[in-house]
Amino acid sequence: YLLYYPALAWFAVFFSSFTLSFSWATLMAILYTAVSLTVGGGLDLEARDDKALIARIAVMYAVVGTVSLVARSERSRRLEAVARERELQRQRLEMSQTIHDTTAQSAYTLGLGLEDAIEKADSANPELVDKLNAMWSLTRSTMWALRHPIDGGQIFSGSTLSEVLEAHADTFTVIASIPASLQLQGVEPQLSTIKRSLLFTIAHNALTNAFRHSDAESVTISLEFGEENLQMSVSDDGTGLPDDYALRGRGFRNMEADAERMGGSLHVESSDNGTTVSCIVPN
Repeated sequence: YLLYYPALAWFAVFFSSFTLSFSWATLMAILYTAVSLTVGGGLDLEARDDKALIARIAVMYAVVGTVSLVARSERSRRLEAVARERELQRQRLEMSQTIHDTTAQSAYTLGLGLEDAIEKADSANPELVDKLNAMWSLTRSTMWALRHPIDGGQIFSGSTLSEVLEAHADTFTVIASIPASLQLQGVEPQLSTIKRSLLFTIAHNALTNAFRHSDAESVTISLEFGEENLQMSVSDDGTGLPDDYALRGRGFRNMEADAERMGGSLHVESSDNGTTVSCIVPN
């Protein structure tokens, strides 16, 4: 009779309906009662087999009730988590669109005005020209920083990592005036939203470093999809990193933390001929 309990428990796990679970328990109880009454001479009333039968049937219902409550609670928790994640994704999409329509447009307009002012500035006033150029550099950095939530928002609308990175490379070319391209090898597997988001953030931070500090003439983003691992690299042909780059700011530490969060690792190779930031994570 012990085999009845796991059968009832598994049924309650797979079917969330109390009605179905208790109907199944009733069917099993009837079957068990019929077997008890007909096999082996039936019930021995003097040995109180009838009370044992009632107790076992009660335990059957108790198992079904307990497992059903636990299973329903777990399903509710998972549904709530999915609902929260969907709401978060919706908010991220709205935020990226709002930034694009407001702050990014204002920064773009400011940049156009500064470009025009630089062209019209009197070369006899080098201090003014230097200030305008500094403001233009700061505006470009701001415009590029704003592209992280804007382009990254496409991940939450279902775009693949390669699609988002290709668009991000094109944007980098326009804002930084440094040609950037994407190279693909292999077929992109189905990656989770969080993994695509973290990889995109690592790529953005590596591009930011190339934009601000490398004096590069070109940048290449490489995506290599293997059977077990994914490798993403961002390479530039600039002047390389200083020896104490890891101690300056939190950029590389954040990239390393993001890679470790995915169960992967971050590698940085730098020389006078440029820098390559590579991230290897399991698919």
